[in-house]
This record gives sequence, C-alpha cells and structure tokens, in this order.
Amino acid sequence: MGGIMTRTAPLEVRRGNPPDASDRAAALTPRRRLQLALAGLWVLDGLLKLQPFMFTKSFAPMTLGDAADGAPGWLAGPINWASGLEQDHPVGLMVLFALVELAIGFGIAWPRTLRPALIGCILWVPFLWFFAEGLGGLASGSPSAFDGAPGASILYGLLAVLLWPTKSDDTTAESNAGAGVMARGSAAPSEAARFVGTKSANSIWIALWGLLALLAFLPYNRASGAFSDVIAGNIEGAPVWYVSLLDHATAWASGRGGELGIVFGVALVLVALGVLAPRTPLVRAGMVLALVLSALIWVFGEGFGMPFMGMGTDPDTAPLLALLALAYWPLGRRPAPAAAVAPEASAPEGAAA
Repeated sequence: MGGIMTRTAPLEVRRGNPPDASDRAAALTPRRRLQLALAGLWVLDGLLKLQPFMFTKSFAPMTLGDAADGAPGWLAGPINWASGLEQDHPVGLMVLFALVELAIGFGIAWPRTLRPALIGCILWVPFLWFFAEGLGGLASGSPSAFDGAPGASILYGLLAVLLWPTKSDDTTAESNAGAGVMARGSAAPSEAARFVGTKSANSIWIALWGLLALLAFLPYNRASGAFSDVIAGNIEGAPVWYVSLLDHATAWASGRGGELGIVFGVALVLVALGVLAPRTPLVRAGMVLALVLSALIWVFGEGFGMPFMGMGTDPDTAPLLALLALAYWPLGRRPAPAAAVAPEASAPEGAAA
C-alpha cells in the first residue's frame, strides 16, 4: 500500500472534451501575442489612412512625391504615375487601401483567418514598398536607418513570415489548457525561429540590422548635421512638450553627426551580431539594445510616425523593429514536451510509481 502514487490526466483531457473559453484564454501563447501586436499595427495603419487629409488632392504630392525624390528614373516613373492616379481618385483609392489594411489586421486577430490574412500581408507588402515607400528610400541616394529606412512595409512582410503559425500552434490550447504541458516545437531558441528555423531566422536578423549599420556608416549619415536635421524635421505641428524635447535634442546633436553616426553604427552592429552570442543573457542584452535603439529612432528620428499634422500613414519602422526584437527574444526554459508526458498521464489510476 505504501509508496503507491497515482498520475491522472485532467478529466476533460481523459474524456476528450475540448477546453472551454477560459482554457483557451489561459493558453494564449507568446507567439499569439506577437501576432496580435502585428494585427494591431495593421489596424492602426488602416485607421491612419482614414484621416481627412488623405482624401485631398494634396496627399499624393506630399507623400508619394517624397518617395520619388532622389529615386532613379525606373523607380520615380511608376511612383509618379501612382501619385497621379491617386490625385484623380483620392477618396476611392484611400478607402480601398484602408479597407485592405483593416482586413489584414482583423484577419490576423481572428484565429480562423490568420493564415489568409498573413498571405494577404505578404502580397500587399511589395506594392506598398515599391509605390508608397520607394523601396524604403534605399534607392534615393541618402537612406538612413534613423529616418525610416528600409521602410515599414518590408518589416511587415518579414514579421508575417517569421510569425507564420506552426503545427504546434494549432494544438496549443488543447495540450496546454488542462495538462500544463508544452506542444512540440518548443526547442526553437526564439519565436522567430519556430517556423523558418534557427539558421534562417538568424540570417534574416543579421541581414536586416547589418544593413541598418551599413547605412549608418555611409558618409552622408555622418555629416555634421545628419542627426540634428532629421530631429528638427519632426518639429512642425508637434505639441509644445514634444517641440521642447526636440529643440533640446537638435541643439545637442548639432555638429555631432560624425560622432553620433559612428556610435549609432557600432550599436547597430552589436545588435546584428547579438543573435550569435554564445550565452542567453548576451542574446537578451542584444535584444534590449535593439529595443532601446527602436525607441530612440521612433521618438527623435521618426517623430512617432508624424501623427500630429494628420499626415502620418503608418507608425513607421521603429515599432516594427521593436516587435521583431521581441520575436527574437530567447525563450526561457520550457516544460517537458507533451509526447513525453502523455503516456504517464494516461496510465491507469493506482499504478505503482
């Protein structure tokens, strides 16, 4: 009689009953939270395109026209064509663009339409990146990570691929809700690696942040006014408290573009190489640095996406860079896989230990 232990699976699991709504809510995974954050950014994009200014004939020259500035002819020509088309049909086209992006956002938020919405995101991104962003300024002759390169659209596409649902996502609620175990797929070092694999995920991270670092070291991004000019460009239309902050930052950065460019570039290199660090705390330090740089870019370089004059079409690259950093955050120690626990959980009651 002594020394007898029993292992029983939860009643709902043993009977094959699906988890109820509270179980599903409790089983909300970190990956699903990242997907919901991506959905929220898409919804914000769609809502921003419903601002009154977007329906005027001045919108296209001031936004698409900027994308064509400094671009080679093969890129400027199609952008100018798109700008003219938008000027002729400002209401219809902007409503269409807003509805597409709202559909993508709400589709990602609803589990049953997650995959079609991510496909829609991947298909929509090249159109936006080429016509609306001019390849994120990369072909303009003076792209800067501090000023929004390589464009928000390409980052949306990367996140759609990295956060693509895996087979384990489909069974997470059932395996986690009652049994307290983790579905297979937990061996990945980060959520970003679960679908594409560790090597591919690391390559994407290094390529992206390495590109940003390369841009930072280019001569025009180390000119004396490279940072101060960008910061000052966010002042128009901003509230008083933000103008004061930007004024101080502009005065401090004035004439220091060379030094700031080197520091900024070195920090970007450290972020790019952070995923290769041999110890988890070092990888996390790299992700923290990525979050800090994203915040600085958003506040001082991108002006929060320029919402103050009713002209911002998206929150810009910094929130997406931060979301990428969270997707690459090293996963902590996970519980044992479901397959290893299931045989014991289904053992008859009263079995000897």
